Amino acid sequence: MTRKRLVIGNWKMYIESAESAKDFARVLKRKVRGISGVEVALAVPAPFIPVVSAMLESSAVRVGAQTVSGLSGAQTGGVSGAMVKTAGGTFALVGHSERRALGEDNVAVHGQLVAAASAGLVPVLCVGELERTEDGGHFSFIAEQIRSALSGAQSLAGKLVVAYEPVWAIGKHADSALTSAEVREMAIFIRKTLADVLDRKSALKVPVLYGGSVEPANAAALIAEGDIAGLLVGHASADVTSFVEIISACKK
Repeated sequence: MTRKRLVIGNWKMYIESAESAKDFARVLKRKVRGISGVEVALAVPAPFIPVVSAMLESSAVRVGAQTVSGLSGAQTGGVSGAMVKTAGGTFALVGHSERRALGEDNVAVHGQLVAAASAGLVPVLCVGELERTEDGGHFSFIAEQIRSALSGAQSLAGKLVVAYEPVWAIGKHADSALTSAEVREMAIFIRKTLADVLDRKSALKVPVLYGGSVEPANAAALIAEGDIAGLLVGHASADVTSFVEIISACKK
């Protein structure tokens, strides 16, 4: 059986009210019926996880968090993996570039990955370079992000998803995204790095997604030619029509 493609929408803070979140989920639930070969998920702000998961309870759309804390106890404002799980979440983004920009380093991301997996969530490890360099230094940068996140946590590989998001391409338009050939090159490199950290058999089971200026205009080419398992969608996922178009572009 061919594995389904995976499309994750990352709402970030684009949707700011519970009513808007419920309306979106209600429409999405109806529109994804009949779209085959695609698994759909939404990474929503923590306060909306209960209401969105309740709205989508009878659908195949999964709900998760945009981050989790790798710490516990006296952490004001922190959200643990157990909290996400209790609220109805099934996965969590870890290491998103916007979180790294706030100061979360590779050590913190490793802690988040372990915390998410230990709580029974699927960790979606986000990796990506700040810029592309002629000497290929961006490959080493991404390899270190992967190795650090999985150091001593190789046993969690069965639950892992990796999302490649080049930082310089996030939040732009389709014509600013990588070409399908460039995405394919990086996907191959990520799988090779995973094989070095894990083993070849385990690495091949880890879905590799692409994110960064994914829109309806480029989704079909990216998924068909990029050698990826799916997409991590940012700003376009906050518009239900655009998001459904992207999901439809990924159907088999």
